[in-house]
Amino acid sequence: MIGLDETTRAKAYILFDGALFDAPRFTYEHDDRPELEYLFLGTPHEGAMEVTPCLVKPSDGTRLWRAQSEWRDKAIILLSDQSLPLVAGHLRSLLSVQMPDGGFSYLRYYAPKQLPRLMSALNEQERARFSGPVREWLVLQSNGELSRFDSDGSQAARKTIDEGWFLLTDNHVAALSQRAREEFIEKLGRFLEIKDRAWLEQWVNEATVLGFRTEKDVTRYAELAVVHGERIRLSEIRAILSDPEISTGARLRAVDNHLAYGVA
Repeated sequence: MIGLDETTRAKAYILFDGALFDAPRFTYEHDDRPELEYLFLGTPHEGAMEVTPCLVKPSDGTRLWRAQSEWRDKAIILLSDQSLPLVAGHLRSLLSVQMPDGGFSYLRYYAPKQLPRLMSALNEQERARFSGPVREWLVLQSNGELSRFDSDGSQAARKTIDEGWFLLTDNHVAALSQRAREEFIEKLGRFLEIKDRAWLEQWVNEATVLGFRTEKDVTRYAELAVVHGERIRLSEIRAILSDPEISTGARLRAVDNHLAYGVA
């Protein structure tokens, strides 16, 4: 396990994202005596147990660490001196958070792509409150390196019944959105093999104005812009792209046909 010595592993938990694969089955295939908590158990999310995140305390003889290449994009690692039930209770209290408008939103902090965005949006004091008994969060990168987010681990642990106690402010939401946008633009540039940030930003902005919201739709719009150049801005093309009577996918297909074959 890159970056974790034997002493550190003794305090490590693995938090699997159950929406990405069968975490319990994988755990028991690679550990004969793990300790495991289903985070949705005993919460309002219990109806979705098939995708529950799973908190695992590997046993001394575990094979999970040797299988890291199979789960590094499906889990995060937590370091804590506290017991599995106490840590699990605190994590359950964070499954949903209060939003600036007073409503509540589900928070997939345990997803490897989401945790770095969240931790980067919190200041030191906020991270300490959020972390509770967790003194370090780790995310494995595709190259095997670790991204680490420290906390002192001294804050009182919350309980399952406290779910929704943590408040995301407008600043948090804006920072999360900006980080997600930056990551998407970087990914889009790699996909299109284009390094010009200004062009990538422009295509994303244009797609957003036209009503395209999903990464799939925005990416498809950018592809069409690359292939067809300025023709994507022809008035008849703009009319199709902004037509509210048809779905976004249908608009993009119609534009592709029109530009490629001269038919709508």
